[in-house]
Amino acid sequence: MIPTVDQPVLIIGAGISGLLLAQSLSRHGIPFRVFERNTDLETCGVGWGLTLLWTLPVLKDLLPKHLFNRLPEAYADRQAVIQGLSSSFPFFDLSTGELKASVPKAPEAERVRVTRQGLRALLATGIDIEWGKGVAGVVSINDSVTASFEDGSSANGSLLVACDGSHSRVRRSMFPEWKLKDIPVRMLGIKMELSPSQIKPIRDLDPYFFHSANSRNNTFVYFSVLDAPGNHTDTDRPYIGQLYISWPYREGFLNRPSPIEIPDTPEEKYKLVQELTSTWAECFHPLVSAVSLDSEMKGLKIQDLIPPKDFQTTGRAVLMGDALHAMAMYRGEGANHVIFDVKDFVERVVPTLNGDGDIRSALDHVYILANLSSLN
Repeated sequence: MIPTVDQPVLIIGAGISGLLLAQSLSRHGIPFRVFERNTDLETCGVGWGLTLLWTLPVLKDLLPKHLFNRLPEAYADRQAVIQGLSSSFPFFDLSTGELKASVPKAPEAERVRVTRQGLRALLATGIDIEWGKGVAGVVSINDSVTASFEDGSSANGSLLVACDGSHSRVRRSMFPEWKLKDIPVRMLGIKMELSPSQIKPIRDLDPYFFHSANSRNNTFVYFSVLDAPGNHTDTDRPYIGQLYISWPYREGFLNRPSPIEIPDTPEEKYKLVQELTSTWAECFHPLVSAVSLDSEMKGLKIQDLIPPKDFQTTGRAVLMGDALHAMAMYRGEGANHVIFDVKDFVERVVPTLNGDGDIRSALDHVYILANLSSLN
C-alpha cells in the first residue's frame, strides 16, 4: 500500500532516528505521523554528548539545506568550534595521568560534537509530534498496520517504523523473545556545573572530552562537555559537563565478596564515587572536587542487542536504530549508526513507498545492512 494521509507511515519515537526519518519523508512528500511516549523534548534532559563523524555528509544529504546549516545550534561548545579547537579523543591512565592514545584532530567539516538534546530540537523543527503516546501493541494485517497506545487511542498506517530506542515497546510487542544482553559493568552518570576556572585544567587535556581507564582498579571514566557559556547570549553561565564512571560487575572487585551494584541513595553513590576516584592522578582532581552530595547522579546498567543473524521482516512493522541493534555507549557510534539506518531506509525503501519496487525485499536488505554495520 502506498502511504496516504489516511494510511501514513507511522513513526514510533521522536529520537534522532525518528525525527530524521520524518524530515526525510517530508522532503519526499510521503505522509507520516510521529508518536512519542514522553510529554515533550525536555523530559529526558540534555542526554549524551555525541560525536558526528562519518555520517556528517549523510546528514547533509538527508536534511533540508536550511536545517543542516543550523547544525551549529546543537554544538556542545560553539565558541570552541569557532576558535578552531578540535578533539583528539585522548585516552589516559587515570592513576598516572599518562596519555596512552589519541587520534589526529579533524576540522569541523569532518567531526563535530553535539548534544542529543540539541540535535533532537533541531530535527524536530516543523514536525508535528504527538506526545504522550506510549505503544501498547502493534498488529499487522495484509498491507496495513495498527498501533494501539496506552491512552486507549490507536492509529492505522501503511507501514510502521519503530524508532523507540533500546527498550523498544514495539520490539517487545513484535518479538517478546528478544532480550537485551547484560554486560557485566555498572555505571554512574554525574551531571556537574563547573566554572571556567574549574574546567580549565580539564579543557587543557581536551576542549571537548576525554576517556580513561584506571590501571590500579580497572574502572573506566568518560567526561564530556555538554554546554558552555559561549552558547548563550548571557555568558555568565557555568560549563555543564557529564562524568561517567563505570566498574566491572564481578566478585572480588575492590575486595568486595559480592559484585558492587548501583547504590540506591545519594549518600551511598557519593561514597562510592569517592572510593572509585581515590587513586586518580592530580590532573583529574578538579572533576572529583566538583562532585558533591547534591550532584545529579544516575545509575546505568550497560546492555546491548544483537539481532538474530538471519532475521527478516514480517508484516508492515519494522525496527530502526537502537530498537534493532542497541549498542553499549563504549562504542561511541550509536548516533552515527542510526543516521546511516535512515539513509539506507530512504535509499531502498522510500522508492517502494512510491510504487517503485518490492517493499519486502527492500526492508530485508535494510536489515542486512543494519546488522552488518552494528557488528563492524
